[in-house]
Amino acid sequence: MTKKKRELVLILVLLLAAAAGFLVNQAMHKKPAAQVEITVDGKLVRTLDLNQDADLIIDGVNGGTNHLIIQDGTAWISEASCPDKVCVHQGKVSLNGELIVCLPNRVIAKIVAPEP
Repeated sequence: MTKKKRELVLILVLLLAAAAGFLVNQAMHKKPAAQVEITVDGKLVRTLDLNQDADLIIDGVNGGTNHLIIQDGTAWISEASCPDKVCVHQGKVSLNGELIVCLPNRVIAKIVAPEP
């Protein structure tokens, strides 16, 4: 086999592996998400239904706050008292296993699928 053919085979194998990884990832996150678990400093403080619209302020550590909105089956942080606002820029989440994390306020909002 020539060097060019071996390189072509290697590229095809890598593309197939990448496609398989993508499909496995999509299948793992396909479960219908039903809840948002909110933890502050590692402690579960609230579980909300992702299918019911909500608008609440989460009290983080050291007086920090995060404004969580649930609407149309998605959740996002619209405002936060932290300096970098990474959690705000993270955008909307709706799939099982997705997270919104605010490290300064130690707030995590995790999307979870219903228990079977």
